[in-house]
Amino acid sequence: MKRNLLLLVNLLLLVACARSGEETAVTPQPPTPTATATEEAPPPLSNNDFIVIATDAPLPPFTEFDPFGDLDGFVSRLMENIAAEAGLDYEFVVTPTEGVLENLAANPGRDFDAAMSRLVIPEEPLPGIAYTQPYLEVGQVLVVLADENRFSSYQDLQSGMSVGVVQNSEAEQVARTVVGVNEADLRNGYSNSVDVLQALIDESLTAVITDHYVANHFSQIYSDQIKVVGGNERDAWISQKMFGIAVSATNVALLERLNAAITAVQTEGNIDRLTVSWLLPTDTLIPGEPRVVASPNEIVIGIVGNPSDLDPAARASNLTSWEIKINTMSGLYTLTANNTLEPMLATDFPTISDDKLEYTITLLPGLNFPDGSEFTAADVKWSVDRARSLGNFWVNSYLKDSNGDGFADEDSVQVIDDFTVKFVLQEPDASFLSLLATPPYFPISNECFSETQDDLSSCGGLGPYTIVSWSQGEQMRLRANPEWPGRPTPAFENILLRFQDDTAVLRRSLEEFQSIDIAWTGLPFNDFAALQNSDSNGDGQPDFRAWIGPAAFKSYVLFNQELEPWDSTLVRQAFALSVDRNALAEQVFGGGRQPLFSPIPDGFPGHLPVLPQRNLELARSLLLQEGYSADVPLEIELWYVNDGRYSNVEAAYATALQTQLEETGVFQVTLSSAPFDQFIGQITQCNLPAYLLGWPSPGRPVDYPDPGAWTDIFVTSSTFCPNYESPSMTAFLQAADEAVAQTERLATFGDIQQLWAQDFPTVDLLQQPRFAIAINNVNNVQIDVMGLMHYELLTKGGS
Repeated sequence: MKRNLLLLVNLLLLVACARSGEETAVTPQPPTPTATATEEAPPPLSNNDFIVIATDAPLPPFTEFDPFGDLDGFVSRLMENIAAEAGLDYEFVVTPTEGVLENLAANPGRDFDAAMSRLVIPEEPLPGIAYTQPYLEVGQVLVVLADENRFSSYQDLQSGMSVGVVQNSEAEQVARTVVGVNEADLRNGYSNSVDVLQALIDESLTAVITDHYVANHFSQIYSDQIKVVGGNERDAWISQKMFGIAVSATNVALLERLNAAITAVQTEGNIDRLTVSWLLPTDTLIPGEPRVVASPNEIVIGIVGNPSDLDPAARASNLTSWEIKINTMSGLYTLTANNTLEPMLATDFPTISDDKLEYTITLLPGLNFPDGSEFTAADVKWSVDRARSLGNFWVNSYLKDSNGDGFADEDSVQVIDDFTVKFVLQEPDASFLSLLATPPYFPISNECFSETQDDLSSCGGLGPYTIVSWSQGEQMRLRANPEWPGRPTPAFENILLRFQDDTAVLRRSLEEFQSIDIAWTGLPFNDFAALQNSDSNGDGQPDFRAWIGPAAFKSYVLFNQELEPWDSTLVRQAFALSVDRNALAEQVFGGGRQPLFSPIPDGFPGHLPVLPQRNLELARSLLLQEGYSADVPLEIELWYVNDGRYSNVEAAYATALQTQLEETGVFQVTLSSAPFDQFIGQITQCNLPAYLLGWPSPGRPVDYPDPGAWTDIFVTSSTFCPNYESPSMTAFLQAADEAVAQTERLATFGDIQQLWAQDFPTVDLLQQPRFAIAINNVNNVQIDVMGLMHYELLTKGGS
């Protein structure tokens, strides 16, 4: 039990070492005392198990007052532990420090039995005073950036090196008196330890002097950015102070009792716990780029931005989110790095009914989710039903919907037995097999995921890796999953995804620090090209290894064929023949985009390069058939998005197109533009004649690994108002949907592309490949046609 008594006699209130690290002096209003200055403190009880302890307050975080005026803080909480171990009852008397020790020495046990606040054990105690063994020892240490190699001790500091300290702190005194930092190099304008360490990370300082426990705490959390010179042990301390409890030198029994209790509390780890709770700053640092070479035991992938979600039912996931899902979850089928669909959690391809509406699938037995629950057909149904109820378009638009309410029927996914499941479609569609390899259909554990959408879940599924930890906005650690049935098994056990704030940080992490092994999503093409050609030592060998994957984005012009002149096939053909794709790719995008001669990007299964090369003579001939010539020019309006949605050179892109079209001597082009939100509103109302767009939405993959994901929306949907009608195209699309064999479906898409090159529902222009740059000992970077990297194939060094 403790009792607090406030003795206020000329009370001088000094505030220092706040939990945020603040050490400036202020004079706050004292709390309402429990005893007035005219009241005398009650005399100590004669019972040897009760003691009165003098303390000064507030001296946060050692001593402070709670909202009710009661004493709290590190000292108060520590004394609770010490008293419990010593079997003591006690009360604190709050009084200024001045004169307390003299009183205790001259009059042992009269007013106080002990003193405990922020008392430093001196080398020569006041006569008549003894100190307990230290309950806390604090050293001052030197902190530098993690890649700093000029220091083995503080003695390596030189003139001109800026040293940061908290104002009016022990660190400032040590910097001046022990280290000998001159005034020109001392930076003491910081109010707390977090601010001064942040300045170090931001490269505003050469070094920082601070308390060892603060330095150790932050250097362990941000080990790739800062470090303690000499390490985290006592050998690195520049100076030290020991804190103890003062008692009368004649009270040997109390001294021994307190020492035994302090030893017990230290052994139990309670002092360490209280140090974390009361003495460490509660604020965090804003991390900069990692500054140490990546560990040989993990592959570190740098990414600009963060995953939008880790819920497979989420609708609008970004590339990073989708990529993490395919590496930490699996579908019944999977798109391999070689861009083939193969069974993953299924034993074989589906048995499809004669009407092509029912897909019956046998599942692999003997698999367990990361939470230990068994994978069965019930999990497949629960997972897809969950996505259905959450309104996922790719579930509700494909599966049976008898009442047309926009939600698939309850029985559209059926459990036949523990390891057999049946899907029932609304209408035949061979692309459904590809959908089964996408996140909305990934089985997940109902013992880990909730029924509501959980974007921040780290449950994962039955993927090649499991999620070990996720520090949102910073990094995610993955570990190879022994339950994953894919082959080959992951080549590298540990993957670390590091989410960077901007592209400059990403490049610097690879180029300067090599704290990442691979610079990936978010790296601008200009940086990629520069790093690809980097040869810093002039040995003729590139410093980094470049990897280029298939395109995950295309740009195109779409026509509203209800409006003249775009209702004319000949005019659309003439437009296509006027375009020089190679010039656009090089002159506008500097090689960051490549020519596209199909509505389906290069490398995608079923791609055929069917669109024509530039031919101005033929373009003029076609326009002449429609009555247009140099004497009778064709005036057209071309719209583009001007808010940077698709690129930061979109105006230059549209201008280059204008120039190429006008080189026919017939087209006369007026350019118009608008932000995307206004732009798309005009398109959906069919108010615009011709417009330059991109697909898919920037930063997202196409919705499923099938050629239809690149074509269907432009000929079957009114979203972009193409107003294109073709019985032949309709027949081809129906044949593709009803194809049972993938080879048959891809052959039909060959017919679709040939017709595209005649009718031009769109004029596809350029494609943007995905690219990565890595240190030279990274191998097997494989990017699929969705633009996603397969982590299980990555290797580094001799692995």
